Amino acid sequence: MKKKLNILTVSYLLFLILLFLSGSTFGILSEVIYLLAFVLPFSLALYRTREERVPRASYLTLNSEKISFTLPIIAPTVSVVMLISFLTSLLIFALTGKGNTVDVGDSFFAALLSHALLPAVLEEMLFRYLPMRLLAQHSKRGAVIASAFFFALVHHDLYTIPYSFIAGVIFMTVDIVTDSVIPSVIIHFINNAVSVGLLIYASNSAFAPIIYIILGILTIISLCFIFVRKKSYLEKLSLSFDKGEGFKITTEMLIFAGLTLSLAVLSLI
Repeated sequence: MKKKLNILTVSYLLFLILLFLSGSTFGILSEVIYLLAFVLPFSLALYRTREERVPRASYLTLNSEKISFTLPIIAPTVSVVMLISFLTSLLIFALTGKGNTVDVGDSFFAALLSHALLPAVLEEMLFRYLPMRLLAQHSKRGAVIASAFFFALVHHDLYTIPYSFIAGVIFMTVDIVTDSVIPSVIIHFINNAVSVGLLIYASNSAFAPIIYIILGILTIISLCFIFVRKKSYLEKLSLSFDKGEGFKITTEMLIFAGLTLSLAVLSLI
């Protein structure tokens, strides 16, 4: 398992380097490097562990049972992520006086593709599919922790690290329970789509309140549904995660964490 954790560490370090190069270039070259930032680490990790025999359809399926488990989790997850993002931004602004600004352009559909759909698919394959394929057979709890740990750190931004970690834990847990990466792709996309809408239509004074009201209503309904079926949810969680599973943080992971957190802190100076 230590070998696979280190393979993930190297893969995500390569992702960070390529992402930095993408941001340092312009035009089509930047777009190509951005795509390679996901494809190359993903391919490298799979190649280094090519002895692992996983059925082609494994982790890439969706059925009615998986959908019924996932749907009630979407609204509460988006609400939690948005709340943590808001509180983090408030805290950092209070400490540094700096706010978080994200430019997604003026076109909603273009932003939906570039900032919602594409990241949801590519990030879930890199940060959920890989840990599921490499780590879940050894330790499902370890796969959740490693996935959330790396997912948060590669953002190397103090604004996004807290909610990325929480989102990573939820995404990976849902994927482990459903034995599929598709649910987290769906939740991730919806979360990103809501954020894109709020950014694009920030000047519309009515848009944000309507979105928050709808999200609040859906969250309450979803939590009520989960409460009614809590026995079923708890049973699925219990069956999916074995007790006593071990997980070891490697030296390479700690070095990676130190470097990325340093970048996050420096970005505020």
